[in-house]
Amino acid sequence: MYKIISKKVLNASVIQMEIEAPLVAKKAKPGQFIILRVDENGERIPLTIAGTNRENGTVKIIFQIVGATTEIGGGAGSAIAMPIAQELHRLGADVTSIIGFRNKDVVILEEEFKTCSNNLIIMSDDGTYGKQGNVTIPLKEMLEEGIKFDEIIAIGPLIMM
Repeated sequence: MYKIISKKVLNASVIQMEIEAPLVAKKAKPGQFIILRVDENGERIPLTIAGTNRENGTVKIIFQIVGATTEIGGGAGSAIAMPIAQELHRLGADVTSIIGFRNKDVVILEEEFKTCSNNLIIMSDDGTYGKQGNVTIPLKEMLEEGIKFDEIIAIGPLIMM
């Protein structure tokens, strides 16, 4: 069993935990997953590693509460994108992040994205925070303006792809 070091509620359905797992923290890279099981007979739940602290031997996971067995499972696209953006920024890349949410009440990781993005755009479906609409809108506008990207990483539902 791994020890939960901290638990933080990011919004009504999204939780962040820091877990003591030195071997995982030592080898984890941005974009990788861990498989969590409540017990040896439990469902295998893939969770994105949202950060590591190699010195403390901990990994951070962020998940959305989605149901009975998966009260510790689910996903939030920005939690997957954040460690990738942080690593690209650390390597010196010019990072543009476009993150989207249903509404203002479910926005997570804004400060973390601010620190690793040269350009941060926040979208909300209902317009209660940032700009209204889907995250593909500002991306399309930038591409039409002639802005070039070496790589675009998209995480989310089919409508975004």
